[in-house]
Amino acid sequence: MKRLLVLIPLLILTTAALMPLQAQQDTETASAECVALVETAMTSFAENCAALGGGAACVGSESVNAGFTGDAVDFAAAGDTADLSALQSVTTSGADAEAGQWGLARLNVFANVPQRLSPTGLIYLLIGDVAVTNAVTPDSAFVPGEPVGVTVLVGANLRSAPNTDSTVLASAPVGTQLFVDGVSSDGAFFRAVTEDNQVVWISSQVVAPDEGSDLSSLPTLNSSSRTLMQSIFLQTGAESNCGNAPTAFIAQSPGGFLSAITVNGADIRFDGTIALFVGEGGVMRLIVVEGSAFAGGVSIPAGFTVDVQLNAEGTGLDGVWSNLRPINDAERAALTPVDDIPQDVLFETVEVPSQEEVLNTLAALNGASSVGAATGSGALNCARFRPTSPLGGMPNGNATFFWDGVQGATSYRLNLYNEGGSRVTSLETGSTNTTLSVNTTPAAIGGGSNFSWDVEALLNGQSACTTARASVVRDATSQFVSGGGGDDTQITPTVCTWQGCS
Repeated sequence: MKRLLVLIPLLILTTAALMPLQAQQDTETASAECVALVETAMTSFAENCAALGGGAACVGSESVNAGFTGDAVDFAAAGDTADLSALQSVTTSGADAEAGQWGLARLNVFANVPQRLSPTGLIYLLIGDVAVTNAVTPDSAFVPGEPVGVTVLVGANLRSAPNTDSTVLASAPVGTQLFVDGVSSDGAFFRAVTEDNQVVWISSQVVAPDEGSDLSSLPTLNSSSRTLMQSIFLQTGAESNCGNAPTAFIAQSPGGFLSAITVNGADIRFDGTIALFVGEGGVMRLIVVEGSAFAGGVSIPAGFTVDVQLNAEGTGLDGVWSNLRPINDAERAALTPVDDIPQDVLFETVEVPSQEEVLNTLAALNGASSVGAATGSGALNCARFRPTSPLGGMPNGNATFFWDGVQGATSYRLNLYNEGGSRVTSLETGSTNTTLSVNTTPAAIGGGSNFSWDVEALLNGQSACTTARASVVRDATSQFVSGGGGDDTQITPTVCTWQGCS
């Protein structure tokens, strides 16, 4: 059996909405009825949803309700399955021990996942009081194509994006066979998956179709592509009185692939397992349980959380992602193991990072081992002044930069440099801020992948301290060419929807 650890959402809402920890712990004292309910529901989940195909949904345990795009189909009782094209919404209920019901459902969503990597796409699990509504109309939904075999004619580079400025991930010798599943907007590149499950792009000029293959059948991969349920509206409710039967929305990507989804108007990329909750006051919180995620220019490692304010309708954002921090001891204590999640319901076992693992990640973010000491004029104490995020990777878009502040500074100046060391942008903010959002698209800061950044602490307009420079590699530019030629400036700087921007 696989184990899935999920967060009880009442402990991860805004401060005003938090239930006192002791009260939450009291609800977690599972009665015999609750224990029996969970065991029965998980057994049902294993029997009904383990072998679900791609682009489909199943009822793992009652009670589940659904809305339909046309005529109603049977999708309410445990064991019912339906194609996503038939479903407009799926709602699972919180645990009710007296009624013997705890709603569980699984959705397999194609999203931007290559079928050769995972025929089922990515996985959504609706556990307890969760409602998901499809935001992609069936007539506009992207339908993935079957992979087509090709053979490499000359030695070729395998790149991270469909342009000649992107990172070379590997090379393909003459005679290499690949399976391609899509073409860039300008027709210059095909997307492929290598034998070791690496997603790459190869020039269309250096391959020939295998016998019986039809390259004209390949779909165009562009920035507006969305499969059914890749964009959703999400609601989550309160906990039941069965503390061992939590409420959670879980999404898991296959094999470390950087999947892309849109939730309540927020574009999210992730390469592991995430949990999402919508709390009182319309605050949506994202928790990375395993792997990493990117939202609104913020990079979130495993064991960390970040949140965003939704608009009044819950259909869009009314702010920016903020409050990036590691989970605390109370939140970690509230992580509840669900021991009976069946082996085939998720791609792989998930374990919530330990406190030690989170502290190690935090130390890395603080640059303890990779960023040197700050320098200064002596006017301020610069000992603790350092960049904290991003370190290593930098999102392509609106990236949020963080640093540890300096007591006595009157303002800060963030500087971003290109590979040649030339400053490409410089922004200032007040002394109360230790974060800035920067447009890191090629149109704003130029092409290339390698950059560095530092921060100056200013005292009355004069530089008093400067952090050591942190080197970062910009995420591969968007996978969709909006014009010909493969020039970096031709790349649409939107969140990737088809391919992992590795």
